[in-house]
Amino acid sequence: MREQENQINHNLENQLIIDCSQTEITAAKVDVIIDALTQSLDWSYVSETAQRNCVLPLVGWNLARKFDEFLSPEIKSRLDEYFQKQTQGNMFLTAKLVDIIKLFKSNDIPVLPFKGPLLAMQFYGNVALRSFGDLDVLVQTKHLETAIKLLEQNGYEPLSGINWLKKNNLNITHKDIKFVHKESKVLLELHWKLSNSYFALPLENHRLWNDAETASFGGMKVNNLSFDDLLIYLCLHGGRHGWERLSWICDINEMISSREDIEWERINKEAKRLGCEKALGLGLHLINEFFGRQTPVLEWQRNKNGELFEELTRQVRARLFNDDPNFVEINTRAWFLEEQLFQLKLREGLWDKLKLYVHHNNIYLEQIFSPNKADEELLRLPPWLSPVYYITRPARLFYTYVVKFKKRKYSKD
Repeated sequence: MREQENQINHNLENQLIIDCSQTEITAAKVDVIIDALTQSLDWSYVSETAQRNCVLPLVGWNLARKFDEFLSPEIKSRLDEYFQKQTQGNMFLTAKLVDIIKLFKSNDIPVLPFKGPLLAMQFYGNVALRSFGDLDVLVQTKHLETAIKLLEQNGYEPLSGINWLKKNNLNITHKDIKFVHKESKVLLELHWKLSNSYFALPLENHRLWNDAETASFGGMKVNNLSFDDLLIYLCLHGGRHGWERLSWICDINEMISSREDIEWERINKEAKRLGCEKALGLGLHLINEFFGRQTPVLEWQRNKNGELFEELTRQVRARLFNDDPNFVEINTRAWFLEEQLFQLKLREGLWDKLKLYVHHNNIYLEQIFSPNKADEELLRLPPWLSPVYYITRPARLFYTYVVKFKKRKYSKD
């Protein structure tokens, strides 16, 4: 009966993934994992779900390190093959990040790498245990133009046009530029702030750089976000994307487990000042929900935001493990609407909610009025007449969704 129930909802597999998604596994958890491994598991589901949540390297490493005797040769071979491939990719990206840091340093551009390889080394102790597919570096606005030129001279190309840079609106609509290397295909995000204005983390750049810590990385000392700033940022980043990956929750858990002398009162006070109190609280609620890690901040916020955290946690769990009959598939229109509502619930003040609401409305308006292939196929025009599509598109939409709808309705009547 227990195995039949598990085949329907994958509770055992989901819990196994969670329990193996941390670098330190307690003795009590070891017993729980062994109990799960002695039962009939859907290993295809385990592999696919762990990979989708970007925790398969960590899950595979834990299973091979402590539970090898409970794995079949086929499962061991599959996990080992993936881990080796992930390790090679991570080492390659780490080397590329070292090259970028050295390039900027040699040209007197202060650079602050974050997430990616540096986070893996700092809090996981092994660059292979954390999945990442791109690199993130932060520079100061005054060095942005020089940094772009250096990257272009060294084989990196922007993935989209950057003419908007001339409009001097860096602090209004953008936070980064995405590059890809022409040969290695390495993806790089060059940031000058940590978040867009509509979901802002209004850390003053001068304070952020002044408070930066240093870390050993690639045989050199590099700038790094302070522990407090990084924790708040990771909670905000996860909230902005609806915590759609278990790995983001793991990052928070590993961060906190790596340090004992955490100034929780100072962190909560700073998050409140920045308008990120709910985002911080939800992140800490999630590590308590998934890993049982208690923090003072969660206790302070529980009375005020406890019900909200429980509601959002249910949504997060459904997204991570797709065990909800009302699950909304990622990257669909319904999913984007759900994500926007998720974001709105985390905003603190009316002005912050309004900015986010306006941002999402602008996206919808752009989608409505921007011509697409259907408009071009209906009326084929030469390139120099392409602005005409902005006139014909509303007429086409009106005919498609109003006139045709009424005709179908009347024909049924």
